[in-house]
Amino acid sequence: MKKTLLTTFAALAMMAPTLALADDGKVIIYTAAPQELVDKIIPAFEKASGLKVELIKAGAGELLNRLKAEKGRQTADVLWSVGGEILQANPDLFGSYQPKESDKIIAAVRPTGNWTPFTVVATSFVVNTTELAEADRPKTWQDLADPKYKGRISIARLDKSSSAYIQLAGLLQIYGLDKGWDLYSRILDNTQLANSSGAVPKFVNDGEAAIGIANEDIGLRFKVGGGPVDVVYPSDGTTAQADGSAPIATPANPEGAKIFLDYALSKEAQELVASVGRRPVRTDVPAIATLKPLSELNIIKYDVEWASGYQKAALAKWNEIIMTK
Repeated sequence: MKKTLLTTFAALAMMAPTLALADDGKVIIYTAAPQELVDKIIPAFEKASGLKVELIKAGAGELLNRLKAEKGRQTADVLWSVGGEILQANPDLFGSYQPKESDKIIAAVRPTGNWTPFTVVATSFVVNTTELAEADRPKTWQDLADPKYKGRISIARLDKSSSAYIQLAGLLQIYGLDKGWDLYSRILDNTQLANSSGAVPKFVNDGEAAIGIANEDIGLRFKVGGGPVDVVYPSDGTTAQADGSAPIATPANPEGAKIFLDYALSKEAQELVASVGRRPVRTDVPAIATLKPLSELNIIKYDVEWASGYQKAALAKWNEIIMTK
């Protein structure tokens, strides 16, 4: 108890100069973060900072559309935990701030844009071990196009989920545009579309789908919880990308935004990240042992600049394909 109080007082002391400038005592945060991560980070931040959070939670695509509609208005302070492509591709929507302890960020995930990495997530296949014997489980992206999986795969909608775009952009970088789109279209032939990335592993866990394409941490959560779930990394290549955060260009509470971004990168917050199965972005906070080391995965060199520039064209093509299914 004494140690906890000392930690809290230390955090408040560190933030005190800026807290005096946070006039309304509230930070408005838009996020696509998984609920388990929200439940860990937000109460801890409120306790450490003395600020209250007003949270708007939705899919990354919905949040981006909302920010575009609200551009120039002081309706929010921070966009937290969305795909880096969204932050990279829409610099006019966000301000520039380098949080304290940014020097602790793992070099491999430091972005070129004015946003801050929050976690690192690898793309995986989540499989229902009751529905599929080990020999029948997909090992590669090519496997997902097999007609035997017709109607048995769940993927989040590209217009709703930033992780769904990372999955597509990674596939296109592995196989090239022509072969990649052909393969992705054939995978969609086997697919049930979900309205959020978080729903995909739940469908697999509940037996509504035999396979899901999802972030590793959500699938791992069901596996650790005793569900009939396993996490498989495609052997023909996968991504390990940082999601991130940035202050809104016209924040309602500029100092509150900075305080939150400082906290999100703090060692305390990154240890909470690790506790829910996500990979931290700090060099001094290890991932949990149940996550397979990145060195054991076939990680591609993901081109964030290309992915952010191609996103609008990809969504248009995705809409065309969906209309034909």
